[in-house]
Amino acid sequence: MRTRILFIIMLCTSMFSRAQESTFFMGTGDVIVINIYGEPDLNQRVRIDKTGDIRMPFIGMVNAIGKTAGQLAAEIETAYLDGYLVEPNVNVVIERFRPFFIKGAVKNVGAYDFQFDLSIDEAIAVAGGLKERASKSKWFIIRGAEKKRIPVQAEQMVHPGDIIIIEESLF
Repeated sequence: MRTRILFIIMLCTSMFSRAQESTFFMGTGDVIVINIYGEPDLNQRVRIDKTGDIRMPFIGMVNAIGKTAGQLAAEIETAYLDGYLVEPNVNVVIERFRPFFIKGAVKNVGAYDFQFDLSIDEAIAVAGGLKERASKSKWFIIRGAEKKRIPVQAEQMVHPGDIIIIEESLF
């Protein structure tokens, strides 16, 4: 019975993980949980550091940065298939995402906990709103490894690790 309950819990977290898989890539600061069904000694809860490497028992270092939860799970499964486990069933869940940052012409610049379905406009509200001289149109996001400055609209969604920049207006 206990095995069946554990399997149901892993199945539910796997479905949540698959929802994360399609849109979010792991990065420095994310906390992930790696579960290997039937192998509790191999399970881990890890905060991804700047190197992005996670030490897995028997297989060594695996890099997580820039991968989805599903991609990392598949990579770990493949590594364990190489002589360590017969049928590894790996599940990776992002337990806590890295924060997003907001700076510029907002009342409270800083880092904020990532929330699903948070728009740029809502992120500005979380940061206390716009300052009096804030631009209503010169808003940018710096996202991903390429660190490219991208113009954004109020309704665009925030991703983990985004840096939101609100420029000041001259008038």
